[in-house]
Amino acid sequence: MVSNAADAPRETNRAGFFSQAFRFGIVGLGGAVVDFSSLQLILVLGVVPELARVLSFSIGSTAVYLVNRRWTFTSRRNSREVITLAIVLAVTFALVGVVNALSLQLLPEPVWRITLAWAISQAVGTAFNFLAQRTFVFRG
Repeated sequence: MVSNAADAPRETNRAGFFSQAFRFGIVGLGGAVVDFSSLQLILVLGVVPELARVLSFSIGSTAVYLVNRRWTFTSRRNSREVITLAIVLAVTFALVGVVNALSLQLLPEPVWRITLAWAISQAVGTAFNFLAQRTFVFRG
């Protein structure tokens, strides 16, 4: 009997956790460059740091999602994925905004305060975003 791919048990293309985390990290580095660059541009335009941060996060997250969907999680977009992603990004957006605002309040006033607040909020947001996307958005 000849086996047909349609008859075979469904196998997912999901890579292992560490492979996905590595790919997510590589993509995230590129996304961080997009995020931080857009933050600097938005700040030059005179936007307050708190709003500039959430705008830059949105720009970076969009770029990262598009690459992660294809390379990290090898997913084809469907309506469930889009809705779940919107929820995950909204929560991540709020988390990044709160961590950034708290960091801006708690850090001393040196010139690099905005950059350090960005880095702290980026680290927290990235860790949460990876786990949430892997668990809820791209679960296979």
